[in-house]
Amino acid sequence: MKFKTFIALVVSGILIVGVVLGGSCVWLLSRSGSSNPPPAAADPGQPDQPIKSTRPTQTGQPTIPNVNADIPTGARPVDQDILTFLQQPANGDKVKDAFPGKSYKVSFYQDTPGQGWNRAKIDLNRNGKWDEKITIENGQLTKRQVATRDDENYDIEFRWRGGQWALKQK
Repeated sequence: MKFKTFIALVVSGILIVGVVLGGSCVWLLSRSGSSNPPPAAADPGQPDQPIKSTRPTQTGQPTIPNVNADIPTGARPVDQDILTFLQQPANGDKVKDAFPGKSYKVSFYQDTPGQGWNRAKIDLNRNGKWDEKITIENGQLTKRQVATRDDENYDIEFRWRGGQWALKQK
């Protein structure tokens, strides 16, 4: 091989690698700009009723302390996916990321073998911190605990009633 041919191949390879790396960087930067997924569409059959943030009323009625106004109580797409998943028998003690193509991460746990799934954890924004814990009894949702500050400290509870989440009354 002639020296000129060798240099031409080396230069061409360097240019191709540079173009591929540059394109990859542009692609990654464009994806990171849209890292916040769009809000999930509400199910038209179930109205999405956010909990209202409350302050002490002048009438002295008891209120819910410091509740995030964006916590939906209706059945959400993640709830529908969980209900569909629960129709399958438990085939192990844990399933990590049961819905890998979704904007949220859900892991299922079977603490007592043979009893089916008994809890699930949800990371709504896939940031590595669990946002919610779901308790499951006899294949049905029963309790939902929410960490409103995205810090894995669950400060609000709901109960599954009539196909939607109802705030637990204290």
